Amino acid sequence: MGGISRQSYWLRFALAALLLVLVAATRLPFIADVLTGEEGEFAALVLNDPPTSALDPDHLPREIAGSIDGRLILSSFHRTVMPYIVLERLGRLFAPGHALGRLPAEKLTVAARLPFAVIFLLGSAGLIALTIQTATSVCKHSSPALAIAPLTITFWSLTSPLAVGASIQPQLDGSAGVLLLGTATILLALGNIESWSARGRFFAAGALAGLGKHEWALAFAAAALGAAFISLWLSSTRRNAGAAFAAFFIGLVLAVALSCAISPADYREGFAVMAAFYAKTGGHLWALERPQWPLTLPVVALILIDGAFLVIVLRPVLREAPGLLLAYLGATAIAVGYAISGWSGDGLPRYFAPPLVMLPIVFVALWRRFKDRIAPAIGWSVIAASLFGLSASAVFLADSYINKVSITEFRGTPLAKSERNIATAAELAHNTGDIVLTQTTTWIYHQPINFLWATKAWAERDVAAHFPAFKDRLVAPRP
Repeated sequence: MGGISRQSYWLRFALAALLLVLVAATRLPFIADVLTGEEGEFAALVLNDPPTSALDPDHLPREIAGSIDGRLILSSFHRTVMPYIVLERLGRLFAPGHALGRLPAEKLTVAARLPFAVIFLLGSAGLIALTIQTATSVCKHSSPALAIAPLTITFWSLTSPLAVGASIQPQLDGSAGVLLLGTATILLALGNIESWSARGRFFAAGALAGLGKHEWALAFAAAALGAAFISLWLSSTRRNAGAAFAAFFIGLVLAVALSCAISPADYREGFAVMAAFYAKTGGHLWALERPQWPLTLPVVALILIDGAFLVIVLRPVLREAPGLLLAYLGATAIAVGYAISGWSGDGLPRYFAPPLVMLPIVFVALWRRFKDRIAPAIGWSVIAASLFGLSASAVFLADSYINKVSITEFRGTPLAKSERNIATAAELAHNTGDIVLTQTTTWIYHQPINFLWATKAWAERDVAAHFPAFKDRLVAPRP
């Protein structure tokens, strides 16, 4: 028996490694795409030497909003700072040292994107491991469909255009967001509510959700209230469920309190950012408009599939694993909240990236628990739907690669245009020595230059106050 057990272990390990390699390989054609827009600010977070937290008086990670006469201008991210701490500490482990000003442009791009892709894969590792365990678990039906179905769902989710784009984009949602919320979902999906570890798992999941953006904490707080109400109403294990949900709330509240205590100003500004976004675009369902379908429809499909699955098996789920309902409601609340906000951001609906990993975890966990009750025909239907999704994703990604357009920020913009814009701003800076109003991305590729990423009015006031020698030397590239 020991030999069989070891063989089974190594088979699962090999399958998980293969799936991870295949998922990672879909990023390779795009990993060297030139950085654009805000991507430079996040690239600086992991590439600048020394780290911005070492330069900040409060020792917190900051965005580099300018460089004048060799002096870096640091600015707040205007968000709760904890996920940026996670991103800086972890991302720099996978970034080469002293890359800025040393590496050629293409290698610098890879160095900037790679840490974010690695963090995405770390956040997806739980889903991959759970998928392999589910696919190789014993089932009373002999149909291969029941083993293949979770594999296809996971592979489709992790190689969809949004997953690929968000995972290589130097930004928060596809990296630290997937890591924090993907891990939280795995913790909620593991084990039974009656196990001794349930309260600890729920507490840790709540803490991870609370360390993230305001939207994630609020979504999970609402989801926990809803899931707790349903569980206490319909479940026969009310005491265990109540204790687990209480542990989740405690973890969530403590993590939020920690985030606020570390930087109260940043935490308050996060609410202001949310209010400003909603005031501009609230109610405009941009994410559900046709041009966004290739990116957002997989999330919508998973919400519907998981929801239908949960309705069918709700009673046993509440009795054995109410964390799955909590995770589903949390992912759905995040997706619905961002959809209602109407915020288009940089053209990539990256805010949906965490649910794109969370929802497959819920599906695979449900499949594992109820595998013996699922008819093979359902398995074949899931496989067919996943293959259709994979085909659509392949067409979209291949078209983007062939036409050399961005799949991240300013999605659909020709990469050559972004390169020209960067080169134009850099040439202006080098030729004049003046302060160029351009994004941090230009500075990432061309050092040293004087630049500020700000409105002209703000830049004029700031430069006059702190750099009077440059007060009449602000220039902007021609559009």
